[in-house]
Amino acid sequence: MGGSGIAGVIPSLSSVLSGLRFTAIPFGKVPILEIDGVIIHQSLAIARYLAKENGVAGKTPLEQALVDAIVDTIDDFMSMLPWAEKDHDVKQRVFDDLLTNTAPGLLQDLEKFLGNKNWLVGESVTWADFYWDVCSTTLLSLKSDLEDSNPNIWVLKRRVQALPAIAAWIQQRPKTIL
Repeated sequence: MGGSGIAGVIPSLSSVLSGLRFTAIPFGKVPILEIDGVIIHQSLAIARYLAKENGVAGKTPLEQALVDAIVDTIDDFMSMLPWAEKDHDVKQRVFDDLLTNTAPGLLQDLEKFLGNKNWLVGESVTWADFYWDVCSTTLLSLKSDLEDSNPNIWVLKRRVQALPAIAAWIQQRPKTIL
């Protein structure tokens, strides 16, 4: 190793990518998760699988459907954000419009759905609560005053972040803009 540090241990991205067979990756897209030789693609499909495997998908089929509905509702909004827009002015206008005119309706609907409950669905944390935490972190990084209304969904965010495993991860994760 002699002074080469971590760069001598971690292979370069190009060497890793050159070894991959992209034809084996469904639709040529990542992320993927391979379980027992079966490749699952699409981030929400992976999340649903992992949620079921780890007991946070909902306790009953009805709860699972409600969890999926909440996640899909949040994802519908997040998918409208113009991350890939190349024209900076257009991108900024669309972000501003969505965050000013559309996000408040979503937040109000989530607030109403949550009501005075501790969790979005059922009596314990589900991956819908985790997904809300992740997406709301992104939303607040884009428009911090979204937190000025709908107090229960922001309390939920803090409740999720206070879970011991989540709190520990937040302390050690890499700091990023989003």
